[in-house]
This record gives sequence, C-alpha cells and structure tokens, in this order.
Amino acid sequence: MADRRRGLGAGALAAAVVATLVGCTPMADAARDATAKVEQVVGDSGKVSASTRERGINVTASCSITVRLGIGTSAAETSVVLEDVWAAPGDSPCVVTTVELANRSSMLGSPAVAMPSQAAAAASDVLQRFGFVITLGVSDGDVSATSSARTGDFSTAAQLVREASTSTELDDPFGRVFWSLRWTGEGAPYDDVTVTSDSAPPAALVDLLTGLGDLRASGTLGEPTSAADAELDSPIIGMSVTSVTEAGSTALSVDLTVEGWDAAELAARGDDLSSSSRAADAARSITAIAASAGMSIDSITANQAVELLAAG
Repeated sequence: MADRRRGLGAGALAAAVVATLVGCTPMADAARDATAKVEQVVGDSGKVSASTRERGINVTASCSITVRLGIGTSAAETSVVLEDVWAAPGDSPCVVTTVELANRSSMLGSPAVAMPSQAAAAASDVLQRFGFVITLGVSDGDVSATSSARTGDFSTAAQLVREASTSTELDDPFGRVFWSLRWTGEGAPYDDVTVTSDSAPPAALVDLLTGLGDLRASGTLGEPTSAADAELDSPIIGMSVTSVTEAGSTALSVDLTVEGWDAAELAARGDDLSSSSRAADAARSITAIAASAGMSIDSITANQAVELLAAG
C-alpha cells in the first residue's frame, strides 16, 4: 500500500511538473504577449482568449486568438476592432482567427494585416444587422458568407435571401463575396432551399420563394398521409429548391418529393407522373411563379428521377 501511495505521489508530482513546463513554453509566452496586444485594441468592447498547441511528432505548433464582443457593442466599435485586431499581434506566431459578436455572428480568418477601413465598416454592418446568424470568412481578400435557418416556412427562406441580396456593401471592399445559404423546414412538409452565389443573390429569388410559399399554403400540393400506394394525385410532401448564381447567371432546379412513389413505381409509371399528375400540375405552377418573378426554371423533377418540365 505504501508503494502504491508513493507511485501515486510521484505521478501527481510529474503531472505538476509537466503543467508548469507547458505554462512556460515559447508558444505559451507568445500567446500571453499577443493576447495583451489584442486586448489593447478590443478594450472594454469584449474579451480575448488564446488557444495554443505545442510542436510534437507530426504536430505543428500553433496559436489562435478569439475575440468575443460584448452585448451593446456598436457597429462603429465593431468596425474599429475588425480594422485593427488582425494586425495587432504583429510578428507573433499567434494570429487572430475569430471575432464573434454577441448575436453569435462572426468573422473568421487570419490575414495578419490591418483590414482596410471600408472593408471593416462593411463587414461590421452586415454582422450587426443581418437577421440570421452569419459567418464571414476572409481568404486572400475574398469573403465567403454563410448563413442558415431551420425554422418557419418558405417566408423564412425568402427573408434569408433578402438579407443576403441587400448586403451588396461587401462587394466593393472585398472584391468577391461567395454566398452560401441554406433553409430547411422543421418537419413535414419537407421543404428546403439551397442558394450559392458568387455575389449578392438576385432579388428576384425572393419573389420566387415567396410565390412557392403561397403555393404551399394554398393546399393544392396536398397534405402528407399514411397511404403507401403511389397515386397520380399523391401529395407533394417536399419541395427542394437549388439556386446557383455564377457571373450573373442563375441556374434554378426544383425537386418535388411525391409521397408513396418508390423506384419501381417511378420506372413503371414515370411517364404518367410527368404528364398527368398533381406533381405535373405543380411543375406548371412553379414555372409560372418563376416567370412572374422574372426567372426561369432549368429543371423540375419528381423524386430525383422523373423530369416534369425541362427548361423552356
């Protein structure tokens, strides 16, 4: 028993020695110095923390700093932090990787240089006013903007896209802004929207999504049932919308999930489904909604297998 106590005591002592040594490593020292410099920039606007990883076998030493701004930090104060905080550590191995606002929106990156004032002001404005949690990632001067929502209906998707389409102030100072937006309903009907764009998404997309919401609310798409049979009037229990914008051109596709149709039914009765069914009628309505919004649909499919309407 005495030997066991001595073994435990030696182990505890060794752990204490290791902890002391880690606290005095070069990377830990660098983290303390860099954190102090960043704190001078942040001031009373928020808190600063550092995370370090020491060099080891197949492990590269690193040091990242996170800034969390407090509630009530104004857009102007946020702009000042964004402009100065990236360059604050100087030639330290520690870099600022995250500035997070109280609303949980954040800016990521490690440019290690001062951010131009116009870029900082534009980023601050979007981070502060965007109606959803948004992440802005900086890389080589470009920005990736990512946001998502998992609540509500198509009106929520429309609002998400509206927020992005009115955020054009990011375009000039950052060169290019790549948008990635995702909305998914909470449950049945299983509707979702995915938007990717190399600039602020087109405003017409808001009108399209609003129209699809009206179509869903009209009841013409039917309601989910417990029926397992594939019928031509089977309800449409999901609308999946994908929008991809590149160089000013937008490609739109819609996939409808029709209840009760499996691969065998689709193969055997696909022609009927594509021409004279609730899904075919819905495809015509969706095409008309897109036209009214000033957009065109590239494809509409049922259950990812049957083409309902081609581009035209």
